[in-house]
Amino acid sequence: MDESAWWPEGIAQSTIDEANLEGELRTSFGRTTTWDFKPFLSASAWQEAPGKGIVWGQWVSEISNVEILSSSSSGIVVVLNEMFQADIQPFGVGDDVSRLSRYGPWKEVLENQSIHLPIGGWTVDGHDRVLIYSRHPITSAINNEEQVLAMVKHLGAIHSSLATFETPNTERRWNDRLKSMEDELKTKTMWRAPHSSSTVGLPRLHLSLKRLVDVDGVTKFIPHSRSLAEHLLCQNDRLPSLASLMILERQWSAEKPISEAQRRLLLETWSRSCPSQWSSQPALSTVRGGAWVWRYHAALLELAQATAFADESTVERCKAWLHDVSRLQAHLGTLRMWKSGQWVGVTSLIVAFFSSRMETLSTTQSLLLAVLGGVIIFASNAIYRMKDPKPY
Repeated sequence: MDESAWWPEGIAQSTIDEANLEGELRTSFGRTTTWDFKPFLSASAWQEAPGKGIVWGQWVSEISNVEILSSSSSGIVVVLNEMFQADIQPFGVGDDVSRLSRYGPWKEVLENQSIHLPIGGWTVDGHDRVLIYSRHPITSAINNEEQVLAMVKHLGAIHSSLATFETPNTERRWNDRLKSMEDELKTKTMWRAPHSSSTVGLPRLHLSLKRLVDVDGVTKFIPHSRSLAEHLLCQNDRLPSLASLMILERQWSAEKPISEAQRRLLLETWSRSCPSQWSSQPALSTVRGGAWVWRYHAALLELAQATAFADESTVERCKAWLHDVSRLQAHLGTLRMWKSGQWVGVTSLIVAFFSSRMETLSTTQSLLLAVLGGVIIFASNAIYRMKDPKPY
């Protein structure tokens, strides 16, 4: 197994042996727990359920063969007896995945969706260490536009099923996420968004177009654990469905740049499969954040993870994208100037009203001033809406 694949060499301040001995990973991003998972790469460790923490669901104990399928920044994936697949997470990154199966109301609405939930696992101190799945063929949608759009449609349906559990807009926390990553990564960018009330928080799903599963002819997402970089840099926030969509869009564009038409098609496909208010004009308005601020968020997350695991090519690609953010923000600054024109119009209306009452201006002059104020308000708002960058 290539240890460098799962070890965050880009930010680690301790060795693997030190981390295992201390039970803690020290990094330039912060600290989190770690544990010695290597015994679980052999069959003997599976014979009895661990005594520490919480073992939930089905624990597969009669294991005679363990095969390492992959090792990456997302953890280690092993195959057990050719019947089960287990995700092993070396670091404490939360329990976002197990909660989908352990919390009854969420599990109930997700069981009929295109998401392959774990059947059991092991969680210690609020962190998933082992997640066990029934085994099915692994596939990817990255190089297949039709499949990407199909999975985006599934994403909208999955989040729609969770709409009952939505929480109100938490724009301050969402903006804090951006600031935390900007500061740590020293991106020299800054973006804060006054999100629409139509943009709501949902239970977290970490999904990937690169790792899907074929269950009896139906392609499904496999929920992933939170990335190490996100866990270290950000709070455990609920995010809108649009945020997940932009993460999938970024995954798709990583292999090959996608066009404006493809971005539009992606948004339209998603919007047809989720509640209409999530894709309403206020929710997608760029001046309120919309799709673009969540693209920015996705780029920061990818940059943080790439930095953590010393993936230089991805780091450069993310920095190149972020370099263009300043131009979009300059345009948004111009739009805010146009928007401020409405206050000139309001002031004109107020002056016209009181001038008429106090007879400091003639009735005709007051009326003309009021009309001018109304025109300024209308024109400012019209230009503001017309020049709002398209969400794609």
